[in-house]
Amino acid sequence: MPGKGSSGKRNVLAAQVQELAKEYDNMERTGEPFGTITIVEMARKLEAKGKDIIFCAESIISTQVPGVVLDETERNFREAAVGPEAPFLGLPELRQAIASRFKRLYGQDVDWNRQIILTSGSMQSEYYLMAALLNPGDEVIVPTPTFFFDIPVRLARGKPVFMKLDPNKNYYHDARQFERLITKKTKIITLCNPHNPTGRVLTEEELSGIAELAVNHDLYIMHDQVYERMVYGSRPYFAMAKFPEVRGRLISITSFSKLFNMMNYRLGYAVGPASVIHGMELIHAFSSMGIPVPLQKGAIPALNQAFEDRHIAETLAQLQKARDYAVEKLGSVEGVKISSPEGTNLLLPDISSFGMGSMGFCKYLLNEAGVACAPGAAYHAEGHVRISLGTERIKEAIDRIVATVSKLPTKKVAKKIVVRA
Repeated sequence: MPGKGSSGKRNVLAAQVQELAKEYDNMERTGEPFGTITIVEMARKLEAKGKDIIFCAESIISTQVPGVVLDETERNFREAAVGPEAPFLGLPELRQAIASRFKRLYGQDVDWNRQIILTSGSMQSEYYLMAALLNPGDEVIVPTPTFFFDIPVRLARGKPVFMKLDPNKNYYHDARQFERLITKKTKIITLCNPHNPTGRVLTEEELSGIAELAVNHDLYIMHDQVYERMVYGSRPYFAMAKFPEVRGRLISITSFSKLFNMMNYRLGYAVGPASVIHGMELIHAFSSMGIPVPLQKGAIPALNQAFEDRHIAETLAQLQKARDYAVEKLGSVEGVKISSPEGTNLLLPDISSFGMGSMGFCKYLLNEAGVACAPGAAYHAEGHVRISLGTERIKEAIDRIVATVSKLPTKKVAKKIVVRA
């Protein structure tokens, strides 16, 4: 009967979780809400059977954790594993390093003791933020394509309001378009810059317009900047934190996973107004009760300025070679439209001309090419696939994709577009 759950009396799960569960049940077919993990699971099974798989679905910059991070983690592990727990907000010395970094990079004075919280990855920060700020029915503007910011909004009983970005305008974030969606219930605008999954790097003009909008309408801004500083060539990177007028309503969220290749550390953090961080701390305190001390201690050397600058320069040099190779090769395939990303480690080619959904296309690549890619549907970008450039076998992966896709007929041949950054 409608509305009945396993108890026979009522749904066991809360309504927002029940809705998400239904989507998960169909995820292998639709790719929503996070078909990336489905593709990875399928790839692992094929690999276990002996098939050679190259993984380009999950967003990694590299598979190599910096030696200084591993050494510091190992050096502290025995002592920290049996010592006292860290404060809920995180180790003071790590928060102090984060505060110094924000001052150096963005000119923002951050009170390390009240304005920073360490979490288990950036997504935990984003969920805590939504849970701390949203009342039932509050609206959050989410530009699409996007990482799945709408999920924590829904779980916190808020309402995501999607704003579709135009690929023909290079996914430009127009403040006037944001403003048309603002209502009395709007509370937060979400941003991702550099942008997942498109690889866009937002301009100062775009960010300035959104900052002005937030001030005029008394809105919060959540800036996911897990790809911060991952920008190619001479293009400047502007963080929203560089605009002093919005710092009292800005929550900047980032992670060690991408920039420092520390995926399995699951270590992220949020910087924001003390009142908001305190609200996030309350949720953190009564859920995970903090982050393991050895992992936090291991992260501290990554924030050394000389190390970070050298690490980023070396990483970008490798990624740019991979990007240029991939864009040239994929751009030569009949039916593929691709733009050269301005930042991140991601490509988002348009494969809609082949007449299959993004999840089906990813299954085809997995089975025929032995390459795991992410379906665009998982990022509100149906008709596209997301390819991570971080694997050491990226050239081989691209060659396999090109050879396999070149065999496909197109329903509607797409004009090949290559936009150089």
